[in-house]
Amino acid sequence: MSSNIRTILMPLAILLGILFPQFHGLSNFLPFFIGIMMFLTFISPVPPQEHHFTFKIEMRSLATGMILVSLLVAGTYLFNFPKEILLAGILLALSPPANAAPAMAKILGGNPVLMFKIFIIGHVIACFSIPLVFGFFTGNTSFEVYLEMAKAIFNKMQSIVTIPLALALGIRTFNPRVADKFLRFQKYTIFVWSFSVFVILSHASFKIRHMENMNWNLFFAMAILSLSFCVLLFIFGWFSGKPKYPIESSQSLGQKNTVLIIILAQTFAKEWPLVVLGPIWYVIWQNLALSYMNAKVKRTPVKEK
Repeated sequence: MSSNIRTILMPLAILLGILFPQFHGLSNFLPFFIGIMMFLTFISPVPPQEHHFTFKIEMRSLATGMILVSLLVAGTYLFNFPKEILLAGILLALSPPANAAPAMAKILGGNPVLMFKIFIIGHVIACFSIPLVFGFFTGNTSFEVYLEMAKAIFNKMQSIVTIPLALALGIRTFNPRVADKFLRFQKYTIFVWSFSVFVILSHASFKIRHMENMNWNLFFAMAILSLSFCVLLFIFGWFSGKPKYPIESSQSLGQKNTVLIIILAQTFAKEWPLVVLGPIWYVIWQNLALSYMNAKVKRTPVKEK
């Protein structure tokens, strides 16, 4: 696929998603689209792994997230940030890696298996960190709410991981020749990814158009907050992962599971409905960043890690 197509594909998906909220109903099929990406990613032969780096990268992501939360809390007390800014920032800072992170790591020339392990650990950590921190600042401190939040995170991860991963590894193990035939379709992963972003933004556009009492100052403040987080996290992840793991580290820090945190915002921050604007804006910024990486970053064979 030419560099020009890679350059325009994601911005086009973002633009069309914003302009056509009529397709918001397709969001029900997002787990299926993401499952296809997972399957095509893990149908490849598994390269050798060094397992200790997985935990190190994810611990770095958690530490960075907690530092950002601390800065947000300090800013809220010193500069009187709106509560919505604080809550949206907490969700963005503590969000686990996106469902598409392993596929994107592979597209960029990284190790998708390492990224998948980071993805799993990130979601397990999020099951504890998000309910604890987000629950505290929303006043939902009961143990029942904590368990409900943790269960929501765990179930969201399970729904798009178990079946495609089992199929891919099963086919690769028992019939490698069939698995090799599926490899030719990996080049189309970027189209599935772009279409998924189109659907996510179509759904977000529909929600925004039907919001009551929209605060436009807060709307643009959320844009600045999410853009700042996106740039900071991708850049820090890239440089902190050098020399061996810049791709995996930047994806771990920068590519957030926005679908998950949109659901958490809508479910557990009902008193502050505009919190959802933070992850909605992040969808746009992170996918523009990924589109740039996809077009510009030099591809290298998957490293043996």
